[in-house]
Amino acid sequence: NEEAKRRGIKCCTDALDIFDRALAKTKLSDRSVIYPGYSLMSNIARTMTYVPPNNMSHEEFELSLGENFVKETQYQQYHQCRALALQADVMRRQGKYEDALSVIDEMKSIYNPHLHSRVLMKEYITDHCVEIIAASTFWLHHFGRNDEALRLCDQVVDTMLPEIEAIELVTKSTILTPICRTLAKQRQSGAAKKALELYRTHVSDPVALAGGGGKVHPSMCVSIMIILKCCSSGGEVYDDLSTDIAHMLNRKD
Repeated sequence: NEEAKRRGIKCCTDALDIFDRALAKTKLSDRSVIYPGYSLMSNIARTMTYVPPNNMSHEEFELSLGENFVKETQYQQYHQCRALALQADVMRRQGKYEDALSVIDEMKSIYNPHLHSRVLMKEYITDHCVEIIAASTFWLHHFGRNDEALRLCDQVVDTMLPEIEAIELVTKSTILTPICRTLAKQRQSGAAKKALELYRTHVSDPVALAGGGGKVHPSMCVSIMIILKCCSSGGEVYDDLSTDIAHMLNRKD
């Protein structure tokens, strides 16, 4: 229902606007009551059409959204990690990648995947911190900071990915897609082979075992696997190429 959606979005923007203006909020001992509003609004800003309050531009509103979330979550570690991830994502959407990388560096100084990841998954449904860190590997590669990008890929795979439960296939796919993209862009075929095995082990095979009943569509996995197989084959024809081509030609989705 589009009307219900519009009213829901307006309710969220109005609540944040009222909280921002309310002088009495300084008396609140626990201000976490507003955190879900910031998180929900960040998802709305990324995926839906909305009208910012007070005649603000979308860019101005989203920057203030990120800044306010960070300000409100000071000294509350995992909430602040989430807020900094949101702020970096806003900057990324506005093309301010260097600023986003600086915010991610600040977030990494606080974020401890062993302590925070599962709490974030429980509170916010996804660990947006590791997702934005993984995404930043490709930005680093694009800006010529390739060694740094590869070190960060290893850090994500070794210390952050293990904290994501096996059933969280959407989160695993979101994390590994930019990691695999960064590895596949390397000149050495060994890096692409590593990407292929990572995606096969953590996403493609589990999705196939789920029989297409999960939130990650098997056809998407096949498409990514074909790309990774091509990148890791060194330009040679790989064994099941004909099977993959037949699958793509016969897709019904």
